[in-house]
Amino acid sequence: MRRIIDLTLPIEEHWRYGIHFDKPKMHAKGDPWQCTAYNLESHWFTHIDAPIHHDPNGVDLSAYPLQDWCITNALVVDLTFTKDDEGITAEMLEEATKAYKGTHFDTLLLRTDRGKKVSWKTTEFWDHSPYVTADGGIWLRDYAPKIVGYDFPQDYDIRKIRTTKDLNTIHQPVHDHVLKEGRILQIEYMTNLWEIGAPVCQMIALPLNTQHADGSQIRVIAVVEE
Repeated sequence: MRRIIDLTLPIEEHWRYGIHFDKPKMHAKGDPWQCTAYNLESHWFTHIDAPIHHDPNGVDLSAYPLQDWCITNALVVDLTFTKDDEGITAEMLEEATKAYKGTHFDTLLLRTDRGKKVSWKTTEFWDHSPYVTADGGIWLRDYAPKIVGYDFPQDYDIRKIRTTKDLNTIHQPVHDHVLKEGRILQIEYMTNLWEIGAPVCQMIALPLNTQHADGSQIRVIAVVEE
């Protein structure tokens, strides 16, 4: 039996993103068809990062052919023991993956269950999340998967973005090590990792077909054979 789990946040109004929906054409207004218009930036909601997002000299998403990464075997890394504001270190990642030391996975999914513990619609979700430390970012880089996915804001300073006036003060070592140095694709703000119910799954991830993109909204599912 095959089970499908949607790992993608819904795209809906949210205080963090300032997205707005409008219906320029509506049946209720006598229009022959109904259409919805909305504003959407490439790094809102569940999305994928290409290196150029964080590196002026980095490549864009077009440099990653779909056939190389859109269907992968994924290891769900259980980090659900982490507390609010706790750093996820290289030592923690090594311990959490030691049962699969002899197997290399193209995707690592870092599972903290943040969205199960705290609603992603609250400021608390962002302001007191666990995060990956700099040495944890180096560990991920050196593991060298094709994709790392997170169900929490992976850099500590992400919590500061909504309040700071100078974005140049935001330091993101995980982006530096994983995305810029490792050229490893990142899928941010995933959800429902707790519903996978297995340490290993197949992951299917398809971004929008925008050209030369620094990032894109992406629909991600896990496939579990039972």
